[in-house]
Amino acid sequence: MRLRNKNWTISYIEENKAWFLNGDNYSLSKNKFINNNEIHLEIGCGKGNFIINKSMLNEKINYIAIERERTVIGVALKKAIEYFKTLKSNLRFLNIDAKNIKDYFKDTKIGKLYLNFSDPWPKKRHSKNRLTHISYLNLYFDLLKVGGIIEIKTDNKDLYLFTINEVSDSKFKIIYKTDDLYQDQNEINKNIPTEYEIKFKDQGKKIYKIQLTKNLF
Repeated sequence: MRLRNKNWTISYIEENKAWFLNGDNYSLSKNKFINNNEIHLEIGCGKGNFIINKSMLNEKINYIAIERERTVIGVALKKAIEYFKTLKSNLRFLNIDAKNIKDYFKDTKIGKLYLNFSDPWPKKRHSKNRLTHISYLNLYFDLLKVGGIIEIKTDNKDLYLFTINEVSDSKFKIIYKTDDLYQDQNEINKNIPTEYEIKFKDQGKKIYKIQLTKNLF
């Protein structure tokens, strides 16, 4: 469900620009991390619960929350600031469309990419907009380092099956998949839920998960 437009996010984002990456592309001269640690991206950060918890639990990973909608990223930013109080050294936000990430990170290889409860675009004529369409998978393949991982979670069975089919035409290899995440205790022990995930689980919906790896051999 899309958040209603919140005009306060305009000034709030401007006042807290230190939390955002800037420039037309990611480079050491422009980034706001103080180290060269591996970078993980979440595309479509929602209200920020997942990426905030990730950055808290893994201080040696740099996390970037990507979101194209200003209101959504503004809400996630506010949650991060309320939680951490001061600027978090390994968490930054980026307000761009996912289709542009390859250009933005053209000189940087990513270690891991998260797609959590992406818009399923249920109508067949809109399938190219799905973030697991082959065109996006090819983009991610170029973006990730060798051995890089994509983690995908969804409550939508059709998107899950669509993704498996698209992966079969890609260069990625599926290393894990389940049509009922909460029946796999090993995965749940290390799982960080999103706001939507908690809501869907409470409604009795199944959570689907897929992990892909970039392997050139």
